[in-house]
Amino acid sequence: MRRRLALQLGLMPGLLPTAQAQPQPLVLRSASQAGFAHKYNPGGTGPQGFCIEYIQALKRLEPSLDFTGLQEVLPTLRIEQDLAAGRIDVFFAMLKTPEREALFRFADSPRIYTIFHHIAVLATDVQAEQVRSFGDLRALGSDGRVLTTKGSGYAAFLREQVGLDVDDGATALDQNLRKLVSARARFLYDSESSLQRAIQAQGLQAQVRILPTVFRRQDLLLAYAPGLAPERLARLLAAMRALEASGVAARLRAAYGLS
Repeated sequence: MRRRLALQLGLMPGLLPTAQAQPQPLVLRSASQAGFAHKYNPGGTGPQGFCIEYIQALKRLEPSLDFTGLQEVLPTLRIEQDLAAGRIDVFFAMLKTPEREALFRFADSPRIYTIFHHIAVLATDVQAEQVRSFGDLRALGSDGRVLTTKGSGYAAFLREQVGLDVDDGATALDQNLRKLVSARARFLYDSESSLQRAIQAQGLQAQVRILPTVFRRQDLLLAYAPGLAPERLARLLAAMRALEASGVAARLRAAYGLS
C-alpha cells in the first residue's frame, strides 16, 4: 500500500513524506519586575510592557514555548535571589553587573534592548551643563550628590566610580524625581528612555531636563539560573534569534521608544 501511494504521488519508493515530530513543550519559570511598568505591566492600565509583549511574540513564533510566573510582580532583589536559587529559570532584560554574574548567568546575544545612561537635573540648573564626566561630578563634592534607584544596575555601576556621592535610598524612579524636584540632590542618574517616560508621566517637562552627555551604553540581556539545562536554554535562545531575524523584536523596540 505504501509503495502504491508513493508511485501515485510520483515519488520513489521509500521517499513518502512523513509527518514531522512536534517539539516537546518547554515551560520556563519567570517573573515580572516591580517599578518598571514600561518593561512589565501585567494586569495594569495601559500597555502591558515591552518585555511582556516580547515574550508573547516569542510564544507566537514558537508555540512550544511557555512561561509561568509573569503575573507575579517582584522587586529586583527578589528576582536576583530567585534566579540564584533556581526558583525561576529566566528573566528578560536585566543589566549585567559583576555582582549579578557571581550569582547567575547572562546570555550576551541576542540583546533584548540597549540603554544609554544619562543624568537629569532641574531645568533652572544652568551650571549643570558643565558636567560631562564622573570627574566633573567628583569635583563638585557634596554639591554633586547623584540619585539612583536602589538595587538597580545603575546603582551598582555608580558605586564602582570611586569618590561619587551616591544616594540610592529610593526604590523607584518616580520617587527619585520627587527628591530631585524638592532639591534633596542635584543629579538623577538612569537611562534616557526611562527618564523621558517618568518626566512625562509626572508632568515635569518644564521643571526637569536631561543632560546630553551619555555616560554609558549598555545592553539589557536574558538572565538565567545557573542550573538551567543547556538544551532548554538553547531552545529559548534559538527562538529569540528567530524573533530578531523576523524584524518583530525591532518593531517592538520602536513601539516602546527603545533602541
